Amino acid sequence: MEKIVLFEGSKKDFNSYLDDHDVEEYTPFMELIRQYNEKVRGNDTSAVNEVGEVNRNLIENVVIYSDDFASVTDHVISNFPNIVILGHDIENLYIQNPPKRVKYSLEVEFDDIIKYRKSNYFEADTEDIISFYKEINTGSIIGQSEAKKKTCVGLYKSAVLDKNQPLVLLYYGPSEVGKTELAKKISSFYAGRLTRIQFSMMQTEEAVKYIFGDSHGKPSLARDLLSRETNIVLIDEFDKVSPSLYNVFYQMFDEGEFEDINYKVDVSKCIFILTSNFNTEKNIAEVLGFPIFSRIDTKIKFKQLTNEELALVIEDIFDGIYEKLSTEDKKLIDGSELKKRYLESVEIFKNVRLLDKFIENDIFSVLFESRLKGN
Repeated sequence: MEKIVLFEGSKKDFNSYLDDHDVEEYTPFMELIRQYNEKVRGNDTSAVNEVGEVNRNLIENVVIYSDDFASVTDHVISNFPNIVILGHDIENLYIQNPPKRVKYSLEVEFDDIIKYRKSNYFEADTEDIISFYKEINTGSIIGQSEAKKKTCVGLYKSAVLDKNQPLVLLYYGPSEVGKTELAKKISSFYAGRLTRIQFSMMQTEEAVKYIFGDSHGKPSLARDLLSRETNIVLIDEFDKVSPSLYNVFYQMFDEGEFEDINYKVDVSKCIFILTSNFNTEKNIAEVLGFPIFSRIDTKIKFKQLTNEELALVIEDIFDGIYEKLSTEDKKLIDGSELKKRYLESVEIFKNVRLLDKFIENDIFSVLFESRLKGN
């Protein structure tokens, strides 16, 4: 074997690395496993040595993605070097986010030919952040001027101080007022898809396994963090996390490092955005406790939208649907005065998430009824 590349980061960046190094044709991991299973039964480890050098296949490139490890047995992880090289003469081996056991076993046998690569995550400078602030104040996120400013102050501070420690922001306030949308905008600004973690979807036992790791094939917090496309990590409904799990976040927020039974990940440059429905900072401190409260860099309050702001949201949603209609359908909607009626009743719409469905359904109900009547 000539070279082993251990890549830590997102699948998107791993693919870019392969493209940049002209790795166009390769043998996938599951093909090696299939060939291995044909030669050696999974539980017959003694047969590994019997095959020896007989009928070794020449393979130029083997590529193993992070998700591939979820498809194999624990035996494959434990015996990874033997299985990979058994019956093969591999020139180049490329692996994305290998579990710790795989990484350590390769380092023992092939330390001199291993190259370590990782995602080069975008890091904004102060000018970038000023431009971003101006953009979000004229963009699709309506209202929340104070929340936008405090967020960008936090990003600015992080860029200047450049600590080897994550930035932690807590968004609190009522539901459906733009907390998640702002997090998505920030992630897009940092050039990738948002990593979103929802502990509210997990029962306590599931959350424990997700955080501390289970079998290598199961989803885990560490694996999700390793595979992130940006340094922006959203933890939705942080107030729903079991207090028994908070000690995990002490290490993560203090030291910028996280490790479970299968993976270890550096999060020192991450920006963690925690969302919650708390009403006040006092409420936050009482529920979360001082140890977590003190590790949050900035608590940022989101307010209920005013009627004027809701009117802007309605116009934005309505116009987005309207622009997709044919000229004939636009005339029908204009004649219905539907938009005018929405704007006259703006105070009844407090759940913004449902608003787009209401408007969408009403527009197409008008069009459908008109067609039925032959108008």
